[in-house]
Amino acid sequence: MNVIAIVGPTASGKSALALRAAERAGGEIVSADSRQVYRGMDIGTAKPSLAAQRAVRHHCIDLVDPGELYDAARYQRDARAALADIASRGLTAYLVGGTGLYVRALLDGLALDAAPTDPALRAMLEARAELEGGPALHRELARIDPAAAERVDPRNVRRVVRYLEVALLAGRVPAERDAKIDCPRIGLDPPRAWLDARIGARVRRMVDDGVLAETRRLVERGLDPGLPSMSGHGYVHWAAHLRDELTLEAAIAATAKDVRAYSRRQLTWFRRDPDVRWIDPTAADPLALIDAVAA
Repeated sequence: MNVIAIVGPTASGKSALALRAAERAGGEIVSADSRQVYRGMDIGTAKPSLAAQRAVRHHCIDLVDPGELYDAARYQRDARAALADIASRGLTAYLVGGTGLYVRALLDGLALDAAPTDPALRAMLEARAELEGGPALHRELARIDPAAAERVDPRNVRRVVRYLEVALLAGRVPAERDAKIDCPRIGLDPPRAWLDARIGARVRRMVDDGVLAETRRLVERGLDPGLPSMSGHGYVHWAAHLRDELTLEAAIAATAKDVRAYSRRQLTWFRRDPDVRWIDPTAADPLALIDAVAA
């Protein structure tokens, strides 16, 4: 199985790099983005353009309706199937995305399928998280399974709730399977000022591309704002603007602020991975690094 992973913060150029590499090598792209799996959420999630999808086959985008729940375990199954399909045709798969848990679930073989679930317990924990906050539940997780607590950011409330649910049901959170995918991992790490400017420009471009109309269609469908699909950066602010609760400039500023904060969390996650080889895409062409690791 020939796989090359391209990771890093949002707006760092991962998708463009993967497209260049895949076009040149005749490979295919597997997305590792937890929001691009939702149909009808194209602009707000910076999904690959139709032109890019025509140029190179993409996998693991547009998999489910925004009203459906989709998690890392489902992604793991879907992405494994995509990699197997690509390998069966003798092609290189370029795994590209910024959702660290999805990347780790796929490449490091987290035992997500084996994790038990209890919807009633999860609902109770989610209610507690609302009252007590994520850090309180994270401390409880640390008492039950310290190793699992080290693997999850206390600010990632949804993940803390899931980990604590599994820990309470099984006594611990499964760490890894034996089956891992050994492959080069390329990380894009541009200067912070450059990245922040790119994020600001991307958010404004979303408005020009029609993100408000896209958000209006989602809202008119009656989707619960609490759904994971709707928690993607920007949609909550675009919806607030459509309700006349925010000016357009305020919605743009709030979205850009959220995305910049998210990009910092992405870097924190990926920098924990000692296998990632980092490169500043503003100082050197990362395609040369892909050539080097693929040789």
